[in-house]
Amino acid sequence: MNIHSQRDIMSIDVRQKVRDAAIAQFAQKGVKATTVRDIARAAGVSEGALYRHWPSKDELAGDLFATEYTAMSQSLRDAAGQGPAPERLRRVIHHAFHLAEAAPDRTRFLLLSQHESLPLVPRDQETPVDVICGIVADGIAEGSIVPADRDALSHIVIGAIVLNVQSQVYGRQTAPLSSLAGSITDAILTGMSKVGMSKIGAGQ
Repeated sequence: MNIHSQRDIMSIDVRQKVRDAAIAQFAQKGVKATTVRDIARAAGVSEGALYRHWPSKDELAGDLFATEYTAMSQSLRDAAGQGPAPERLRRVIHHAFHLAEAAPDRTRFLLLSQHESLPLVPRDQETPVDVICGIVADGIAEGSIVPADRDALSHIVIGAIVLNVQSQVYGRQTAPLSSLAGSITDAILTGMSKVGMSKIGAGQ
């Protein structure tokens, strides 16, 4: 291994340490209250090493948000798989709650940073919202979801996910999200699916 390869490996290692430490610090304190010194100390690197990769704390936060948000989109799309739209939505909701429980720091960071950082995500980059909207649109087209406004229906799904995750992050919801996923999903799909609406209309 030559010296350039060693430097590349060390550079990647430093970047990952900083990214992990920054997510933890941002989740705990928020982006504004976190300092570069906090991140560098938690990562076990010098402030200079951090600045060699990101020109500022805000650039680091924006980069982290875009990367993690994009990764979540791909993860949700993979979890959705193939099949009828209602079943794909069921898998997406369950997976979203699983991600929130498996990576609480990342989840808290994304929630705390979304208003400032969402505009930084490239417009042509698929987001979790796009994934859900696409599945709902497929359901309307295939006739498994009621023919209503796609965005309005998608917001029902997104709101159920985000508000429940947010409630747990802030300590208002103490039950594990995984234990709630089934009932939440059933309620959403009952209201959105043609089968569910027909049962409601029949008084079942």
